[in-house]
Amino acid sequence: MKNIILIIALIFTSFGYSQSSCKKFKNGTFKITDPKSKQVCIITRKDNKQTEKMEESDDVYDFDITWLDDCTYTVTPTASAVAKNQKILDIGTMTVKITKAKDSSYTQRITVANNPKFRRVDEVFLVETEKDYN
Repeated sequence: MKNIILIIALIFTSFGYSQSSCKKFKNGTFKITDPKSKQVCIITRKDNKQTEKMEESDDVYDFDITWLDDCTYTVTPTASAVAKNQKILDIGTMTVKITKAKDSSYTQRITVANNPKFRRVDEVFLVETEKDYN
């Protein structure tokens, strides 16, 4: 019985730590590689806005971010993103859950409202910029 209580306490302690460690990823510049195309996307997130740019493209897309809790947020395309690419509407709003936070990266699980069967898991890396050193 004592072992079960200890295990439950450890689980809750770990969960609490991971929830608070997500806060450091609310703002910053991040890098993610698409597993299929191998293209690299640079994500810049500040407050309730996110921009995404593929490394080999000049197109920049803007998204609205709504944080549901410290580790979960929704990503919704802005009108300007839709104007650039109507196919973004097919995807719609994505929900991102940070499932594991490390010092300079996190693992995210993405679900899509318009496609309940869609599931994607990625590791996202924090990119240090010159601003980070000032």
